[in-house]
Amino acid sequence: MMDNDKTAGPIGVLFWIAGVVALIWNGLGCMNFIQQLSPSGLSALPPEYQAYIELRPTWALVAFAVSVGAGLVAAILMLMRFKGATPAFVLSGVGALIVTVSTLSSGVTSVIIGSTMSVVFAAAFAWYTSRKLS
Repeated sequence: MMDNDKTAGPIGVLFWIAGVVALIWNGLGCMNFIQQLSPSGLSALPPEYQAYIELRPTWALVAFAVSVGAGLVAAILMLMRFKGATPAFVLSGVGALIVTVSTLSSGVTSVIIGSTMSVVFAAAFAWYTSRKLS
């Protein structure tokens, strides 16, 4: 990478806290995704959540993968202070928004809340990194 891909200047403690929160949130999202792909992991989830996952369209599964994968990459880029974190968080948010559209008709409150929170977090992290890593 070229030197101008990184930001210059000091970053405050709040930035590092936000970066760790982003890493944990997106890491947990990746773990949730993997759990949903495993029969034993799926069986550990509540029945209504299992039913949603089994009936979920493929495009929603792909959007979920994009959301959590891009979010984890974005968090790592953020902690490395690379400007590429912002577009990666945007991509994560778009994936989460697509997942949210899919979940709205499910009626499973926990799934709707989780996917909506993912959109909010991705937007907040994208906004924050666009200000701090510019």
